Amino acid sequence: MASTPIKIRSLQRKLYCVSKQKEGYQFYSLYDKTYRMDILREAYQKSKANRGKPGIDGKTFKDVEEAGVETFLIDISNALRERKYKPDIIKRVLIPKANGKKRPLGISTIRDRVVQTACKIVMEPIFEPHLHSQSYGYRPKMRAQEAVQEIDKAIKCGYNHVYDADLSGYFDTIPHQALMKKIKKRISDKQFLSLILKFLTNPVQVPQEGGKTICASSTVGTPQGNCLSPLFANIYLNDFCLKIANRTPCKIITYADDFVIMHRTPFTREQEVWFSECLSREGLKINPEKTKIVDMRRAKSNFDFLGFSFKRVKSFHGRGHYVKIQPSAKSQAKLKEKISNIVKHRTSLKLDQLIARVNPVLRGWHNYFKGTGYPRQVFFKMDWFVVGRFYRWSKKRSQRGSKYLTQDAWKKLRYEKLIFLQPCFGRRSVKVAR
Repeated sequence: MASTPIKIRSLQRKLYCVSKQKEGYQFYSLYDKTYRMDILREAYQKSKANRGKPGIDGKTFKDVEEAGVETFLIDISNALRERKYKPDIIKRVLIPKANGKKRPLGISTIRDRVVQTACKIVMEPIFEPHLHSQSYGYRPKMRAQEAVQEIDKAIKCGYNHVYDADLSGYFDTIPHQALMKKIKKRISDKQFLSLILKFLTNPVQVPQEGGKTICASSTVGTPQGNCLSPLFANIYLNDFCLKIANRTPCKIITYADDFVIMHRTPFTREQEVWFSECLSREGLKINPEKTKIVDMRRAKSNFDFLGFSFKRVKSFHGRGHYVKIQPSAKSQAKLKEKISNIVKHRTSLKLDQLIARVNPVLRGWHNYFKGTGYPRQVFFKMDWFVVGRFYRWSKKRSQRGSKYLTQDAWKKLRYEKLIFLQPCFGRRSVKVAR
């Protein structure tokens, strides 16, 4: 936010204040803001910072800069001003998930990403003051760790009954008409609404067997990877969140499509049915296989949320129990898989090259889980795994085997600038190793 130009921040502040002070106010003049050059420049910088892959046209940010960024943005501004802008087809790729399934990801062209980000710059301050206060997904100045800490506070305050819900394909099932109806409550600019609808109904290039592709469009869903999708997800689920918070004694904590509902007393069958019916009226469906109710008063009861595991364990001193928060088993498995894919037994990379690839993975994992809960034990466990991978790699370097990491592997890897999640030998921390 500090790098955002003052003129844009001033506009966002005005939109935020008007939206917050005037409950039923509809903004009627927003489209002209989308083709302002300062907003498009800011949108381009934000899009570039995300380091996304090229869309269907194959154009990268390097290609744009070689041809001239200013010329690129002027063309976008003119197309929007003259009402001739038309989004490109979305490129769909399938990303493997931990359970063996694949998650569809939509990749827009850089041109579309810039316009989508410009729309988000204008839209976000209008809807931000009306979003549920404990909705943490992809919002300014809010982090996943804050949602985890809020759950910990709620459990300590007696909200021990947790309804851990999972929505079936949330991003792919959001109805376009229902979403537009929610957006129209605060925006009446027809040109701006038409632009938003174009992004929602934009055809997607779907890969088929044999390397073939088809273009398909539907009346539901917003592609994951779309710059506006996180904002759409928050807007669409907001009415359900406010209904739970205002009409029931429960607490609801959300992060995009992930949410937990917490209650002081056990959930009844009628309450479970009511949750399901409220979501059904929104066109959403709960996945019964992944949805569960947990009583956190019982020993060894647990649930996972945003990569963290909440588990009721016995106190170290044997006096009572407490909720232990640490990286979940699934998060640990993903980290191990990433490290194993880099530090392979058969690879032509040298030690310094492997460490250069492993360090960003470890740094990102450390930054996400540090300072929340009790990750020390898991950090130490993961460090042993990383050292073990390097040790086995070293032993397979040649037919006779390398003895470089046979003794004092920790010290030698630290000397080579490998990052450790947990301080070794009580001397240095991750910051020093960096």
